[in-house]
Amino acid sequence: MHHDYEQQLKDAEQIVNAYGKVLAQLDGINYGHPQSLLPCDREEIKSAIQLLLWELEGDEQDICNSLAQSYVYLAQFIPDDEAQIIAAGQSILSSSNFDDAHLEEADEAARIINRIKLEMEEMILDVRKFMRA
Repeated sequence: MHHDYEQQLKDAEQIVNAYGKVLAQLDGINYGHPQSLLPCDREEIKSAIQLLLWELEGDEQDICNSLAQSYVYLAQFIPDDEAQIIAAGQSILSSSNFDDAHLEEADEAARIINRIKLEMEEMILDVRKFMRA
């Protein structure tokens, strides 16, 4: 195997492992996590996952499925200011003293969440291209 490719695989594994540590620390209930939590740029993580999926060629189905899930979950990482809007909107909606004055904030949070859901659907289609099984 070519040395550069071996190094790319090692780098991809390191990136995915660092990303996996971030995922392990998250509360899976909430939508929209701050991008600042990521160990590197979203595109770098996507490329690393794509490379590893391509390399596995459908072997190790559990690992492939886990990589695909973490790929799709990247859509949950959004600009920090948007993550704050979602957190505020969720606390408003769960508050017992909800009033119309906060409706606009909750509405903005809902718009961002809907965008995340759409991006997750697109990423499901995208990740399938890298799974050869």
